Amino acid sequence: MIFNQFEEFGNAIWHYHLTGSIVDEVFKRIAGERDRLAAYISATGSAGTIAAGDYLRTRYPLIKVAATEALQCPTLLRCGFGGHRIEGIGDKHVPWVHNVRNTDMVCAIDDEQCMSLLRLFNEETGLEFLRRRGVAADVVGQLPLLGISSICNLVAAIKTARYYEFDSRDVILTPLTDSMELYGSRVAEQRKLHGPYREADAGMHHARYLEGVGIDNLRELGYYDRKALHNLKYFTWVEQQQRELEELNRLWDPDFWEETFAQVHEWDGLIDEFNKRVGLL
Repeated sequence: MIFNQFEEFGNAIWHYHLTGSIVDEVFKRIAGERDRLAAYISATGSAGTIAAGDYLRTRYPLIKVAATEALQCPTLLRCGFGGHRIEGIGDKHVPWVHNVRNTDMVCAIDDEQCMSLLRLFNEETGLEFLRRRGVAADVVGQLPLLGISSICNLVAAIKTARYYEFDSRDVILTPLTDSMELYGSRVAEQRKLHGPYREADAGMHHARYLEGVGIDNLRELGYYDRKALHNLKYFTWVEQQQRELEELNRLWDPDFWEETFAQVHEWDGLIDEFNKRVGLL
């Protein structure tokens, strides 16, 4: 039996219930009296994490769910392909377990933007520049918690906020899915390619890639935009992976997803039964 994270519904179900409920809990903990949960941002990847948006929709019907991908491989944005440097976010196909009917926005992020912010957030010259700009010391100290795909999500959150003209009442939540512990070699690589990180570099990257974030390379999805992304699954999953066309059509039915996410209690019982059989309980 081959487990494929892109087609295993357990992947999406776990994030629906666990990640979704945790995001809801965090929002309730930090929200002011008049705040609203305005958006949830997630890279598609295996489409597990973005399933938290399905859960949040049941609690906050007006929430915007945005999917991020690399501009250099704009599969959802333009049915495109290509190589990119935003590691771990998936590309070149629409995962079987991605409920595209629940996705409102596609944000394509330039990998050069992520690599430049990687240096701004991790080179001492960049951190000192941010301190002088008034960024709180505790925030600066936590920036190395953002790896490349986390920076991608951060930029997508800014773009989404500017596109929808959110204000101070609107709360956007996004998972920081990796940290710089995974990417020390990438900083060294950037130094080798571009030389020591200078104050001028920090100023340019801050102005262009943070303050200058715009609403380019976004795609707000209407009904038929979503259906077009759903139809893209055909080429990967029916033609290549021998899924049945009837199965693909079921994925467009909202009832299918509601029933699928409701399986969790049955699955929990099966897991407990298995753990008893092997002596873990």
